[in-house]
Amino acid sequence: MKKTFFIILALALVNPLFSLPNLSTPGFDWPTINTTETSFPKDFLWGAGTSAQQVEGNCTNNTWYQAEQDGKFPESAGIACDHWNRYKEDIQLLKRAGLNAYRFSVEWSKIEPSEGEFDEAALQHYQDVVDELVRNGIKPCITLHHYTDPIWFADKGGFEKPENIQDFVRFGQTVINRLQPHGVHLWFTFNSPDGYAARGWQQGSQPPFKKDMALMAEVYKNVLETHVQLYHSIKAVHGETIKIGVLKNILQLDPYNYYNPLDHLGCKIATDLTDTGFFGFFTTGRFTIWIPYLVNCDHTNPEAIGATDFIGLNYYSHLYMKNFKPVHGADEETTQNPNYVVYPEGMYRALTTINEKIIQPLKKLTPPIDIPVYVTENGIATDDEDQRGRFLKSYLASVSRAMHDGVPVKGYIHWSLLDNYEWGSYSKHYGIYAVNRETQERTLKPGSAYLKACAALTVKRFLSHTDLPAQQEPTLPPTISPTTFGLFA
Repeated sequence: MKKTFFIILALALVNPLFSLPNLSTPGFDWPTINTTETSFPKDFLWGAGTSAQQVEGNCTNNTWYQAEQDGKFPESAGIACDHWNRYKEDIQLLKRAGLNAYRFSVEWSKIEPSEGEFDEAALQHYQDVVDELVRNGIKPCITLHHYTDPIWFADKGGFEKPENIQDFVRFGQTVINRLQPHGVHLWFTFNSPDGYAARGWQQGSQPPFKKDMALMAEVYKNVLETHVQLYHSIKAVHGETIKIGVLKNILQLDPYNYYNPLDHLGCKIATDLTDTGFFGFFTTGRFTIWIPYLVNCDHTNPEAIGATDFIGLNYYSHLYMKNFKPVHGADEETTQNPNYVVYPEGMYRALTTINEKIIQPLKKLTPPIDIPVYVTENGIATDDEDQRGRFLKSYLASVSRAMHDGVPVKGYIHWSLLDNYEWGSYSKHYGIYAVNRETQERTLKPGSAYLKACAALTVKRFLSHTDLPAQQEPTLPPTISPTTFGLFA
């Protein structure tokens, strides 16, 4: 890694072609792709997701609430979507959308409001949510940690200190042992450990608002180590009756100027910071991040090899790297989220990356470890329902293509079920349901019709259902039989 870094740097110093534009961006020729051939197997998991801070309301004992009170963000979550009180209504929304899975998070600071003291009412609430989902034929998929930490945990150093790992392991064991007997389908330990570490400790855009790359690497390593310890402790009790995994965010970085080695170097540094150590940890047991004069993190734990029953992929978009700064291309389709443009072929790239970097290496071990991947977050922030429909059609076509090319994708969980609090404001509308913040009324969006049709008609062609009115229920075929994975003309 060190040799590669200095070779690229040396080439950059003598490269005369810095002004040339990027000549090659990975992409599909969409006019030649027949998306009506998109298809999925009959046992495919279709869901939507939320997180506690973003929808429950009254999450007043965590680091995010603390930051809101300090004026760090334009808006505070407040009552959010009042999902804590309206979860039964929202479960019916899942059924109405034709979905069979719900990914949601439990709020650590409500369950364990002070160190070592667990709130029985909070645990019972989440048990009631799981029971209600199961009664309605919806598979519960639970995230234990979705970006927020209890204030007491942060005050003692949080994941900056390895001695605090035991706190989360204790919390995870308590929740899993309580809820697993009630029919939880999938467990996710951490939502995007790389995003959590990078935004909080490298970019300084989320709690605790630090900009220390070495500390970011330490937090990242400790979070992954926490996952491994919790994974093994839970499997020792529940064995193969439980499925527990970790989520990985992928955002591709491509060189803005293909002929500028500095742009390639920027891509490599960023990828090493967020992706390389993650892949290495679960396939070789070694987590490494090395950036000259900034980071030298090298951690080994053989127990990490294969310590996940699946990988969850969070995918939205890509960026270009231009002179060590991430930028968008001039002609890319924008969304309400300034960080993300519409780039559906990136979904295919991300899934094949997961396959190449984790799934296939684990299958080559002795004995082989065979794990699938779930798309656990994907969606678009927009008020243009035509754009939402196009987004779903193209991104799901990319999922289907990856499956056709051998990636073992077992499900798609859309972000999000509701327009919710998007980490600082309510201005980004990802939901398949709009939410009136004054009345809390939920309204199914027309742009979600394609997702609804895919979920209801899993093994059929979808062309005739792409323009369904928002309130119209798709007509189910008389029989459903298995089909080939997605094909392209």
